[in-house]
Amino acid sequence: MSRAPAAQLPRVLLGAGAVTDPRALARFGDLHGVPLTVGPVEAGSRRPRAGRPRVHATGVGGVDHDDLRAVSLAAARETLSWASGRGLSACLAVRGATTGDLAAVVDQVHRSLEGDCVVLVEVDLRGADDQTVLRSMARVREAAPRDQLLLARLDVAGADLVARARAAVGGGAGAVVVSGQVPLGPGRWWSGPSTHALTLAGLRVLREAAREQRWPGAALVAAGGIHGPGPALAAVSEGAEAVQLGTALWADPTLLWRVRDALGAGAAR
Repeated sequence: MSRAPAAQLPRVLLGAGAVTDPRALARFGDLHGVPLTVGPVEAGSRRPRAGRPRVHATGVGGVDHDDLRAVSLAAARETLSWASGRGLSACLAVRGATTGDLAAVVDQVHRSLEGDCVVLVEVDLRGADDQTVLRSMARVREAAPRDQLLLARLDVAGADLVARARAAVGGGAGAVVVSGQVPLGPGRWWSGPSTHALTLAGLRVLREAAREQRWPGAALVAAGGIHGPGPALAAVSEGAEAVQLGTALWADPTLLWRVRDALGAGAAR
């Protein structure tokens, strides 16, 4: 399976909405080498910050919650400016109703002074079919710098994960974010430790499909149920190049550095 260069894809990433304000993480530790996820940004949004999504219920192993509300381009640029001024990198998370919306956001950020700190772009394509994935990634690829790594966020629970991953790479994605979140309805998801098994299953499916040459292969990011060093190491053992932390940081922001240290120690063995 082909891999993105380690310099482009850090071992630990932040999910959109993992923290209400990425800048707050700076109080807990050094953020160099951890791209701050800014967004999700959506064309037309006027929200000044994402905030926490609405939680409907909590249960054993997870949370029933609404999707994160998108922020405005102006709000994203403000955070990017803060990161750039401190020598930090960023991951721009985008979503949109049309492929044109996605490309417009990426293009405007790329052309801004703050856009220089963006090293990754994650396109939220959960729930999209393979043709939509292909068209969306192709439009974003046209708008983004040629050397910028694009990530396609796909849900494991959707139909034919392999076909969607193949379409993502065909459209220009260099990595696939394997999301274990379970859809509960339009704009509503189940997240938490209980989704880890689904995330691992998605990694296995894509790893086996790459071995059988049913898709070209790409770096995989495990996103779902990563609530400690153990689940992170398990994801890496199943073929993940990196892990993404989301709702786990709501309770303990310092988990970011514990997971990063654990993966670093594991790679050194």
